[in-house]
Amino acid sequence: MPETEADNANFERLLRETHRMIFQVAYSVVGNSADAEEVTQEAFLQAYRKFSSLRDPEKFRPWVARTCWRLALNHRRGTFRAMGRDGSWLTSRGPERDPEEQAAGRQFEDRLREQVARLPEKLRSALLLSAVQGMDAREAGAILGIPEGTVRSRLHLARRQLMRSLVL
Repeated sequence: MPETEADNANFERLLRETHRMIFQVAYSVVGNSADAEEVTQEAFLQAYRKFSSLRDPEKFRPWVARTCWRLALNHRRGTFRAMGRDGSWLTSRGPERDPEEQAAGRQFEDRLREQVARLPEKLRSALLLSAVQGMDAREAGAILGIPEGTVRSRLHLARRQLMRSLVL
């Protein structure tokens, strides 16, 4: 926990500056706003509890983003386990189109989700943060705890695997 009033003020400032980005990280993993907000709150709660152990305040953003990423992955794994137990599946559909377009769109979305889910976790993580959330390689690397060149490499491999599986 922040130890002084100045630490509290600094934490609140950092929270305001990073809230949107942390929410986006959570949303990119869990896929819905309610769960993303829950994960975001838990990430900030953990950050608040451990704030005094942070040596370099400049590292707050990647530190809390990495915490959020891990919490979101754990949340998603728990959700998948629960879905496996009760058999429910969440679906999201786009705006109204003619039935043929809807069917084709659903088929492509389903294939894309399936292929993204089949990617190794390392590639999927880089893809979600970089391509879906629009983070640059440096930001994604800070969250994943890897160099930005590794993020670029994983992103390239993920895209190549998706292209191969979707084109064939």
